[in-house]
Amino acid sequence: MLSKMHLLIILNFVFFSFFVQAAPPEKPPKKWPCDQVYNPKLNISSIWQGPSIDKALKDWWKDDDVIEYVNQLANPVLKEDEGVLIIEDFAKKYTYFGLIKKAEQKEKLTFLFAGLYQKAKDRRNRQYEGIIKFVDRQESLRKAIGSASKQLRKLRKEKVDQKDKKFIDANSQLEWNTRVFDQRTRLTEYICEEPVFNTQRLGYQSRKIMTYLK
Repeated sequence: MLSKMHLLIILNFVFFSFFVQAAPPEKPPKKWPCDQVYNPKLNISSIWQGPSIDKALKDWWKDDDVIEYVNQLANPVLKEDEGVLIIEDFAKKYTYFGLIKKAEQKEKLTFLFAGLYQKAKDRRNRQYEGIIKFVDRQESLRKAIGSASKQLRKLRKEKVDQKDKKFIDANSQLEWNTRVFDQRTRLTEYICEEPVFNTQRLGYQSRKIMTYLK
């Protein structure tokens, strides 16, 4: 059973050990491993019912205060109740005595969501690209297992001694690739759920921010 810490380390390695410049392809790979429908785009209309964030997407990063809170809220291990408190603290900064809204509160909260949306969108791209790379690696391992199995059958047919270096090497390669393949296969469910958690996190953040904009 994987601990939460070990799982987080593994998933971070799978998804964030490379830099993704382009969005993942529109169509899924032939062997999409997830039960979830392939959808690399983050649909803002299903998450945000507030004011347009078109301008905010261009400007939110210019505000140091917004950046600080976006970075806190974008932490993937942040619990929902902790995130809610952070949003409450941010909103309260733009009030008089925590009671009367300041004029800029709406803009600041819209900027906050824009930053969170941008972070979640970028993360989703990396997650989907990571899943695709995961599939490609599994396919490579599958081929390596098949190749090693074929080589062992050939050696057995030729009655090569099992202590022979050729036999030992082929058998070791088969065992190693099979072990790695099986371990990675057990991670599939967790990897596929990461984009779901990413969307859910942005969803509760959006709902909380909206309570101040109504």
